[in-house]
Amino acid sequence: MITHVNQLSGPDLERVAQIWLKANLEAHSFIDPKYWLENFESVKSQLAVSELFIFRSDNQITGFLGMDHGYIAGLFVAAQFRGQGVGSALIKAAQSANQELTLSVYLKNQQARRFYVRQGFTEITRKIDEATGELTIDMKWPR
Repeated sequence: MITHVNQLSGPDLERVAQIWLKANLEAHSFIDPKYWLENFESVKSQLAVSELFIFRSDNQITGFLGMDHGYIAGLFVAAQFRGQGVGSALIKAAQSANQELTLSVYLKNQQARRFYVRQGFTEITRKIDEATGELTIDMKWPR
């Protein structure tokens, strides 16, 4: 089940923040783990007041997608639930609520890039992420 929220607190916020941290550490081995750990508290406070699509299975949060005015700030699925359609369902929910979506993905995160292409996203531009020094690809999905 997917819920669409604009505020999160308590155990739900803790769960989402932990999914964010673990997924970033696992998917971005090319970035110093210190980067994610140093940004954890800041991101957690942002998540508390962000537009989120949250996927629950058996009343447990298994993944989420964060939005910022049509920009997908991140899509994260707990490791044990990957490959089960959680990410695709979250993208479909965001697509049904928006006319256009954009996102950025690291060039080195090939699995995520392939996933977004399968969801109908196309590459727009490439640029260096100043925070990490890594090349990113901006992608777009039009309805």
